[in-house]
Amino acid sequence: MTPSDDQSTDGKSSHRKAPSNRLLNVILLLTAVVIGIYCGKVSEEPPPHQIAAEEIIMEVKQLQMMQNDAVKDQEKAKQTFEIIHRSHQQMKVQLERNKTLSDHFQRQLETKNVEKATLQSKATDMLGNCGRCTSGWVLLNSSCYFHAKSGSSWQDSRADCIRRGADLAVIDNWDEQVNLFEFLPKRGVGRLQQKTGGVWIGLSDIQTEGSWVWVNDAPLQDNGYWIPTEPNNYGVLGEDCVALLNRASPQKTWFDGNCLMNKEWLCEREPN
Repeated sequence: MTPSDDQSTDGKSSHRKAPSNRLLNVILLLTAVVIGIYCGKVSEEPPPHQIAAEEIIMEVKQLQMMQNDAVKDQEKAKQTFEIIHRSHQQMKVQLERNKTLSDHFQRQLETKNVEKATLQSKATDMLGNCGRCTSGWVLLNSSCYFHAKSGSSWQDSRADCIRRGADLAVIDNWDEQVNLFEFLPKRGVGRLQQKTGGVWIGLSDIQTEGSWVWVNDAPLQDNGYWIPTEPNNYGVLGEDCVALLNRASPQKTWFDGNCLMNKEWLCEREPN
């Protein structure tokens, strides 16, 4: 083989290899570009742990906002409750004040009624009987009264009143009750005083227990003017006749007693 042949052969070989190298370079270049683009995209997307952290932060912020709203709502509810509570307390205080004023006015009214009846009684005493009542009797408003100060049973007391042209007193209105309270003497209080003291009046439930009837056959109206716990029909023999015992208030003077007990009595009749 001559040198010229070798060179000729080598030259052909070099000419054939040149396109292969260029193709490889293009492939490598394209590969590098693709890898660069992929890496760029990958670098733009945050890693999974970063995404999870951001979601947690957002949830925490939302929870904080919800908590703040709940605290505000709770504070508003507390303020509303305090306003309602204060209003309730003010209404309670006002009701207590109104009750106190009502009780005060009621006491004043009772006092005025007593004063009125007292003045009427005094006026009657000043005018005297004017011949309208028998000697020993007293004129109070429109009736003559006789106060017997000895002791007798209810039946005997009534019989004495009838002999005098009268009957046991019938107290059927407040003015009369107050007038008699002012007229009759004041006595002590207690169960012993009720047993031994008191003044018979014309009221009893002799016919039917618990049905109180006056001697003029009129039933008792309203509730009467009973001493607290009276009438109680106390004792084995019971208590069917009514007497009065003047105490601190004209509203509470009546009690039921055994009709056979000896007590003072009060007769009533119309004036002449």
